[in-house]
Amino acid sequence: MNYSLFFLCISLTILVLSLVTICVSPIINNVEKGEWSFSSWRTLNCQYFADKEKSEDVKLDEIQKFKKLTTLCKTRKAMHDLEYASLIINVVLSFVCSNLSLLHYLNVGKDFEKKTGMIGFITGIIGFILTLVYVCYNGYIFNNDIAFGEYDIDSGDYSGDNVKEKLFPNGAKKKKEKTNSFIFAYENEKDDFSEYVKYKDLGKKQYNYDKQYYEKFKTSSKCICIHDNNNDEHCNDDNDCDYIYYFPYPDNANKYLYDRWLTTLILGVIIVICNIGLLIFGFLLFKNVKGDSSDGQTVPIA
Repeated sequence: MNYSLFFLCISLTILVLSLVTICVSPIINNVEKGEWSFSSWRTLNCQYFADKEKSEDVKLDEIQKFKKLTTLCKTRKAMHDLEYASLIINVVLSFVCSNLSLLHYLNVGKDFEKKTGMIGFITGIIGFILTLVYVCYNGYIFNNDIAFGEYDIDSGDYSGDNVKEKLFPNGAKKKKEKTNSFIFAYENEKDDFSEYVKYKDLGKKQYNYDKQYYEKFKTSSKCICIHDNNNDEHCNDDNDCDYIYYFPYPDNANKYLYDRWLTTLILGVIIVICNIGLLIFGFLLFKNVKGDSSDGQTVPIA
């Protein structure tokens, strides 16, 4: 088996995937939503939530909320820093490995092929650990964090114009029950901040432009929520309505972020797998190559 060829292919794969991830990553490219941006994650004050959690003034039913906020805050900061660190290190180390393995594949520098195998083995371990930890933090934030949310210390809630409440699949904000009372989409969810949309939900059609829903909304004269000049929301809770509809989203900005984030997460998983392959073939290359030709030899005296 040609270990040098496999070593070269895996190194190039990690290099290319890392460069692609850098180009699509929402954090490195600082994707913005109004006044909100990922750059704010660098300066988050997580100690506030940790202190609040241990404070004697906090009610028992709020301790769990601050524990979750502390975890989310620390995970945000860790993910932000690890995305830069893991991707840049993967690019640099895979570039070195691919260049060395290309030389060996072209029968150049065969005398230090054993050292290249050791470099690949160490590179695979470093890349695997860093990228795996980054992917875990990435997946946790993607599935658990409030989309575009920034915690307001004064009000004790998430704030910002981009934080949105959950909607029903048909885009409605409220639904009429058999008792003729209206309920929200998050009515039966009891978790903290369960009323807000998470990053994992941004790809759903009710949070993006939907032509059919948009046309239906334009022709509807009732059963809608409107905003006044102060941006306060007023819903027409008409008993003739089965649903109270929310304003349709005019674009696909939410899906744009969702697609970029999910692509980054998938590429991160593939890079983790490739790093496992790199450390395996680096080890095999190290074990199956004889030592340098000059090792243990004496120079003959004429």
